[in-house]
Amino acid sequence: MNFEKDIIFPVYIYQDVIENIKNLCSKSESEIFGYLIGSIFIWKQIIYLIIAESLFIEGAVHSDKYSTSQIKGTAGEYQKEFQNLKKLKGDFNLRIVGWWHSHPDFGCFLSSTDLLTQKSFFYKPYQVALVVDPIRNEFEFFAIDNSIKKGYKPRSYAIIRINKH
Repeated sequence: MNFEKDIIFPVYIYQDVIENIKNLCSKSESEIFGYLIGSIFIWKQIIYLIIAESLFIEGAVHSDKYSTSQIKGTAGEYQKEFQNLKKLKGDFNLRIVGWWHSHPDFGCFLSSTDLLTQKSFFYKPYQVALVVDPIRNEFEFFAIDNSIKKGYKPRSYAIIRINKH
């Protein structure tokens, strides 16, 4: 076994965080959206992140016209909540490491709208998109990859199964 190749993942997420996101997604028939909050680490020139929190603001409404969500929560509202979270946790090194959203019974992929969102707002090389399909009980992380036709690729992950508090 090659330790570096087999053990180091680009994304780590605490079990309570992913369970909370999956729970929120299962309670809505429409697509919903939130931020992924965590820390960035570099080990032997490999960037990886640990997702320790998520943010969610009520207010996504489904749009039949576009088969996607129109989000009522503004970037300013999320930024304010993010700053409050950093103060509450006493950790001013926390970063927005990506975003999450649901695809109820659509499967896990990035739509053209999702890809535009990722490229416009979550464009840093470490930022990821988490897509959750609560109907199919699936979730997947993605990152931008302009070297391939669809423009994104899945990211491997590991779930940290300990209580972080």
